[in-house]
Amino acid sequence: MNFLHLPRSSLLRPAFYFFISFLCVAFYLLAAYSQNGAFGFPLDDAWIHQVYARNLGTRFEFSFFAGQPSAGSTSPLWTIFLGIGYAAQIDYRVWTILLGSVFLAATGMMTQRVTEHLTNDPSSLRASARLANWFAPLSVILEWHLVWAAASGMEIVLFVFLSLALVESFFAKRNAIFLGLLTGLLVLTRPDGVLFAVLVGIGILIRNQPRSSRISLISLSTFSVALVVLLLPYFIFNFQTGGTLLPNTFYAKGAEYAELTTQTNFFARWLMMYRQPLLGAQVLLVPGIVYAMFCFARMRAWEKFLPALWIVLLPALYAWRLPVEYQFGRYMMPIIPFMMIYGIVGTKFLFEKISLRVLRRAWGMTIAVLLSAFVLFGANFYAQSVAIVNCEMVAVANFTRENLPQGALIAAHDIGAQGYFDPQHPILDLAGLVSPEVIPFIRDEAKLKTWMRERGAQYAIFFPTWYPSLARDELFQEIFSTDCAVTRGMGEENLKVYHLE
Repeated sequence: MNFLHLPRSSLLRPAFYFFISFLCVAFYLLAAYSQNGAFGFPLDDAWIHQVYARNLGTRFEFSFFAGQPSAGSTSPLWTIFLGIGYAAQIDYRVWTILLGSVFLAATGMMTQRVTEHLTNDPSSLRASARLANWFAPLSVILEWHLVWAAASGMEIVLFVFLSLALVESFFAKRNAIFLGLLTGLLVLTRPDGVLFAVLVGIGILIRNQPRSSRISLISLSTFSVALVVLLLPYFIFNFQTGGTLLPNTFYAKGAEYAELTTQTNFFARWLMMYRQPLLGAQVLLVPGIVYAMFCFARMRAWEKFLPALWIVLLPALYAWRLPVEYQFGRYMMPIIPFMMIYGIVGTKFLFEKISLRVLRRAWGMTIAVLLSAFVLFGANFYAQSVAIVNCEMVAVANFTRENLPQGALIAAHDIGAQGYFDPQHPILDLAGLVSPEVIPFIRDEAKLKTWMRERGAQYAIFFPTWYPSLARDELFQEIFSTDCAVTRGMGEENLKVYHLE
């Protein structure tokens, strides 16, 4: 069977994408389980999603604390997907990993379609089909950051899938209402999607120029109305529960890391944001990215050029607002598929200019080898991250559930695993996600101490390096330390539980 000429409606290629996605995710889970002997997530925020999803699926309320509606989640759409599993009484581990695998495979499918739009060259149909059907989708599916994301319990792969689906719909010239609703779903997955809404809006204006300004304005207005109508309940809920249009997390993270925006100039921070996304085979695609953008700009193919600006604008947004690289640059992971797609398409354009076949093959083989090697490296990174969360946050939550007095109020910086495994103890959130009143003084240790005492906190949980003054304060008496060897092996301190005297 000639796979290059399978009809688009065929289930064979999507099934193959899912098979590869599932194998990669399963490999990461196996690596983590063999090292830790237990299931887990590689970051505490995944457990925050699980708390919201459990309350949504079992109590039909959007809350972190049962009975208290909360705007602490930046991804209500992901919460809804996770909540379906709880409502259907499916094991949360099975459901979460299945969702991650499905959306990684769906990302491969959208990669295929977007690449097809970018390479619709009648002079090289066979080469373009091979590139669109196999090379680009498999490169994205096998990219280690995205496999990590699919196994992380986070909304990243859903956001990536929706962003590519939006680009594909834009290329396919679907109507403005559909584009507006799809953009709304993207924003409901992460607030960063607002930036993509701007790009789509510009694209709608460009599409009908210079033929009709009136048609452009009508399309843009229709797109905007559909977007706002879908987001309006979200904004109302956030405002009623938190007093702001966007989730508490959006403002809390910005306040928590505000001082980072003053330590270096913007350009240096912007370049820094690319270090993690370029860690992998995609570093060899940088010339292709630049050349693809040059080619589309030279051809005045602005509709094809416009989505590539996502590679530039998202890092710029975070360099301005939240210049952090932790957790393998998870905030920058949404640009990676675009780097892969435009890099592969641009490399194809470059190869058409290079007559030396040996150079082309060596370059292509090196990309393939790096892609495979980083899948292995990524599995180890994933296993280490799961080990840290399990032996720090999960271990502390198990300790407080079993040893602290019933109903004792706990102040904690990382609330995900704490809220999931120890729901019987109320929490004050030092990071401001579900305690937004702390945001104005989130990095002021003296005010945090006063706030904890005024609110009646009896215990506190944090890493000593995060609040050094509080860790040395006589009011805070250490009663438990995780003694996690994995964390100490990485040169970090263990998570501690303090009793407030």
